[in-house]
Amino acid sequence: MKKFAPLSAFALLLASGASPVRAQMADPTVSPLLIPPAVTGLVLETAPKPLPDAVRAMIEAALDGGKKSEVDTVVSLAKATNPRSIDDIDAILAAFEARRQGDLAADPDPVGDMLAAAMASKKDGDVEAVGKLAKKARPDKAAEIDAMLADYRAKRTQEKEAAAAAERERLANAKIWENWKGEGQIGASLSSGNTDSKGLSLGVALTRKGLDWNNRVMAQADYQRTNGKTTVEKFIAEYEPQYRLNDRTFVFGLGRWERDHMQGFDARWNVSGGLGYKVIDGKAMTLNLKAGPAWRQTDFIDEPDDSEITGLAGVDFGWQLSPALKLTSTASTIVGETTTSTSSLTALNAKLSGALTARIAYSAAYDTHPAPGVEKLDTLTRFTLVYGF
Repeated sequence: MKKFAPLSAFALLLASGASPVRAQMADPTVSPLLIPPAVTGLVLETAPKPLPDAVRAMIEAALDGGKKSEVDTVVSLAKATNPRSIDDIDAILAAFEARRQGDLAADPDPVGDMLAAAMASKKDGDVEAVGKLAKKARPDKAAEIDAMLADYRAKRTQEKEAAAAAERERLANAKIWENWKGEGQIGASLSSGNTDSKGLSLGVALTRKGLDWNNRVMAQADYQRTNGKTTVEKFIAEYEPQYRLNDRTFVFGLGRWERDHMQGFDARWNVSGGLGYKVIDGKAMTLNLKAGPAWRQTDFIDEPDDSEITGLAGVDFGWQLSPALKLTSTASTIVGETTTSTSSLTALNAKLSGALTARIAYSAAYDTHPAPGVEKLDTLTRFTLVYGF
């Protein structure tokens, strides 16, 4: 029993947390010869040790830099190379945590930032293009980028469905006098000298889009006198309702009244209806075709009135060339037994500011059998200012 007594005393010293060296100095009755050399080395190697100043400076520099990846790297290496100074390292981190204002910044990710910016814009085409390039630039993150794109597509689908449902409900509950949009245009000309000319052009157009019904109303007046003689006197009014059968097919009706003394008639009535089809239905470009039977009544100035059953074919075209520039063109042909009439209107619209637009328009009317003394082709060019409302 006596030969194990020194070892038991050493175990008690370890359990109490006292340093063997200090115990030896405090109690001279304990001989250093009673402590095995191997145990002495083990105790010395596991005892806490102050963190070297150079390592402390590296950790503090990483914390000041504010990049999480740098802090994690320096701290992990410091702990691995200074295991007896872990308490000091943790104390440095705790002190920093207590005084810092915000989270450590994530590592710069320019590719991820570009993709996030594209998603924030909610422009689906840009998102897909940036996502494709991002995977090429960062193949190591291809799976992460695919997950981000899948999440974006799912959210956008939900947003579009919710917006479409809200729009359908709004249109279904709208009153007949609601949801009208329109534009008014005015143009004037004045010249003197060899030719004295005064001209005025006025127009208004209204459209209403409903759940199934669309309506369009248009009125145009052009008047000009040159050298004391009336050279242009044209008035047009038109109403067209459309009923949507599906996303591309619709049924239309058309009522049109004209007065054009230069073409030899006091009034011309056209009533028609038929089927229409949206050949192109995009945001930047639209193209609609329509055709059907028609009835025409013409009250000539110097000739007997004429009435006949005819057929109508028409085309409506729109092209948004840029955010500020738009080209539109409408044309229709009415084929009758006595004459065939074709009319077209092509306009180029340039947005000036707000609701104000400048427009140059060219209209042409062709009649195969006009009244005696009247040209078959009649054209008119207008320069007008348009105000949208």
